[in-house]
Amino acid sequence: EAVVRDLFARYQAEPGDLPAEWLPDEGEHDVAGRARRIGDFIAGMTDRYAIVEHQRLFDSTPDLR
Repeated sequence: EAVVRDLFARYQAEPGDLPAEWLPDEGEHDVAGRARRIGDFIAGMTDRYAIVEHQRLFDSTPDLR
């Protein structure tokens, strides 16, 4: 849960960290639309990809057992 929560917060604050094809459209200021786009991106992640992405964006990643 912490990984998903961290990723969502990071992408909300820094949308430029998303892959180019997932970036919000120019002028997309709708908070709900942006949250949906970020949620869809995270929902499509495998566990391994989410952990790798978390490691890329943050200094530490919690151990998942």
